Amino acid sequence: MYFSYGENMTRLQEYSKYHNDINLHIKTQGYSDGERLDIDLETHNKIINIQCKIHNNKATITNVFNT
Repeated sequence: MYFSYGENMTRLQEYSKYHNDINLHIKTQGYSDGERLDIDLETHNKIINIQCKIHNNKATITNVFNT
């Protein structure tokens, strides 16, 4: 799992001051294409519930903190 930013999805190496353009990338093993993944992301002030579908053992959620 890792975060990126921008349209080019540049991988974040350190902390980001901004949160409105952050993408979440998930790499999996053993999931079938189309299988749903339920994710709970906890920040300092809220919990974000996200669902995504796996394709080629990967899922990308764009603008993850704007949901």
